[in-house]
Amino acid sequence: MHLVSRIAVFACLIPASLGAQTARKWEVRGDTSGAPRGCSAKAGLDGIESWFAAVSKDDSAALARVTPPRFVFSTGRFSPTDPFFVAHSISELASYARQRAKHREQLVLKAITFNNWRGDGLEFGPVYFMRSADDLGPSPRPGIGKGEYRCKQGVTVLNLAPRPAWDDGRSDMRPPRRTH
Repeated sequence: MHLVSRIAVFACLIPASLGAQTARKWEVRGDTSGAPRGCSAKAGLDGIESWFAAVSKDDSAALARVTPPRFVFSTGRFSPTDPFFVAHSISELASYARQRAKHREQLVLKAITFNNWRGDGLEFGPVYFMRSADDLGPSPRPGIGKGEYRCKQGVTVLNLAPRPAWDDGRSDMRPPRRTH
């Protein structure tokens, strides 16, 4: 095949493959390979992204779509007045999102490191995000978390907390080396 023809064929393939990808505003790290039959890493990525968006928009219907009946969600204290919170039911989670919406809470994903599939679960952590709300102060607060997405179910575990000062959001949870 002539070189120009090969280039033309290759150029025609690029838009099709790029168009099939979802443009994300956050970084995907780690390994999402090894999905069980009928599952995909894309569904996991979409589910996690949808969960963060649903909380930020106080969208209980969207939360119910990406959170199965059996799950755990927790968040640590991002300020002295911010309570520790744990939810095990959609009604608790929806109530939390409703309360946080009063403070115009926003959770913005920055990066997620995936740690492979284990059975039907795609484990992830650290997940880096920024949390902002009227009652948390004037600047967004960096957060960190971990969780699991279950195939065809949704986000089954999500634990969030303030990011430690030593973690710049680019590491995989390893403290910086000490130099003497």
